[in-house]
Amino acid sequence: MSHAGEGDGRTETDGSVVYRSDSQADQKLSTRVLEALDSVPGYDVENSDTVVFDHVDLDALDELFGPANGSPHQGHVTFPVDDYRVTVTADGEVTVRTS
Repeated sequence: MSHAGEGDGRTETDGSVVYRSDSQADQKLSTRVLEALDSVPGYDVENSDTVVFDHVDLDALDELFGPANGSPHQGHVTFPVDDYRVTVTADGEVTVRTS
């Protein structure tokens, strides 16, 4: 893997992954999703034809994987944003793939 842009994003040349973050539980998932999309080469979150909020309720995403009864949730959710598929895991990893 080679680093793409700034942060912890990576590009894999043998697949459709255009960005993958490391797990990071200390940051809201909604923020990590926006940062991930903003790190994709050629994608501009602010000037996209489609607004991220048209595809997913970011507040609900934060609540979905928040702790319940003192225990963290497990799992993942995948949703489309423009020409990409975004996968978010309960442990905070965000992966952006081409559709």
